[in-house]
Amino acid sequence: MVVAISRDQSVLLGGISSANLSKAGVVQVEVLAYVTPQGDWSDHACAKGGTKIRAKRCEAFARQYLGKPHRYTVVSADGRGAEVAAAPITLSECYNYTGTGTYTGAALHGTALASDTPDVFAIGSAVTRVSPAGAASINDALRALVPSMLDSIVELRLYRVELEGQQFIVVQRAFQDWASNPKYDTGQGALKMIFGIGKFDFGRVRLLHWKDNVEDLNEQVLGKVRFKSGKEFLITSLGDPESQTFHVYGIRDGKLALIYSGGGSSC
Repeated sequence: MVVAISRDQSVLLGGISSANLSKAGVVQVEVLAYVTPQGDWSDHACAKGGTKIRAKRCEAFARQYLGKPHRYTVVSADGRGAEVAAAPITLSECYNYTGTGTYTGAALHGTALASDTPDVFAIGSAVTRVSPAGAASINDALRALVPSMLDSIVELRLYRVELEGQQFIVVQRAFQDWASNPKYDTGQGALKMIFGIGKFDFGRVRLLHWKDNVEDLNEQVLGKVRFKSGKEFLITSLGDPESQTFHVYGIRDGKLALIYSGGGSSC
């Protein structure tokens, strides 16, 4: 089992809200998906709630797994090696199963991925925030996407991530990146919620993935995992006013691909 860990309380709960950071040592915990040592991802029984059949399976999963305490080890770069003690989880009316936990053994600054089987994971590079100096040239290239795809280049977060030897740029503007700024409001001045992945070469951004729903779908980087098999994946959390889910991006046939979309809950 892979689980998502977050001190930022806007990341895992359904809906769209501003960031509220928990105190050190305390996290939110949400089971994400099952994964094989080869890097094949699959849903657990509560993924996305929904139909009556799925609801019955989820209720059984809640009794057999979620309702019991668990221990996980952080396998992504931020907080790697930290031990997470997850408290038993009770399903909400909307089949939400985000719970709480505590962690020890390493510092955790924001979000991370953890597993009950850490031995299948290897040490990998982190998803890193691009420095202001490095972001200037990328933002210059992104101006070519205004207004066709981007509303503007303000309040964008830029990340670098390496997946199986390939270098990518992540372009993100989540709700909490701008919502607390008094310059923007929720009316005509509201910014779009942006998420894209591309490559930056020779002063040009070449987009490989772009989130079309920029109005009420909030996608945020959770972290990256590397398996001993050599597979590497970027994991994100997506929230809208009524649901939350996960995306896993990786390399398929030498190209960036959405490997898995699932988990999460909906009302």
